[in-house]
Amino acid sequence: MANFTILDGFVLMIAAMLTVFVVLLGLWGILIIVRKLVERETTEQPAPTSNNQAEVIQNQEKASEEQTENGSIPPEKVALIMSLLVDKSKRNK
Repeated sequence: MANFTILDGFVLMIAAMLTVFVVLLGLWGILIIVRKLVERETTEQPAPTSNNQAEVIQNQEKASEEQTENGSIPPEKVALIMSLLVDKSKRNK
């Protein structure tokens, strides 16, 4: 360790930078491959028609209305109530 010179440090720094660069290139290549696979999967699947989308939205609205009509509290209101209770308990401490 006593014979470690500036040139050795420079070579070590270059080697570390090249290693990081190679790892980043590998990750970039993996991302490109995954993107191509995902794009191929999405192009093979037929796009849903607008009529189906409208029916799905209407069914979701009816389902949420039926839940509230049955006397249950919607999840959005439960989350709001819980967040208010947590905030109040933090302020009291």
